[in-house]
Amino acid sequence: MPHVVLVEDDALVRKLLEKRLVVAGWQVTSLRDGRGLVAQLQQQPADLILIDLGLPHIDGLALVEDLRASGIDTPVMILTAYDLPHLHATVRSTGANALVQKPYDQEDLIRRMHRLLAA
Repeated sequence: MPHVVLVEDDALVRKLLEKRLVVAGWQVTSLRDGRGLVAQLQQQPADLILIDLGLPHIDGLALVEDLRASGIDTPVMILTAYDLPHLHATVRSTGANALVQKPYDQEDLIRRMHRLLAA
């Protein structure tokens, strides 16, 4: 069973996605913000990390940079409602592996997660 860490500040989105991922066979660790993510991953590694771009306290891109600076190379998908032309390049430059625009189809997201793990 693959393990994903979901970092999403919106409680409803976090809970709905967590339930769908569990049904799809994922072990899910959910966090409402990025504080403590590095420590969490050092204690319990994950196969994949989903991070919302617009988090409180530390934005998703800074969080990815912190992960990479800490030597954590777990694949990361950034989830965002922003639709900016330069965002894909910016996300890649931080060390994230993929960008997913909200709203997204949960089934498509899960397929993309599996493809990222298989790569």
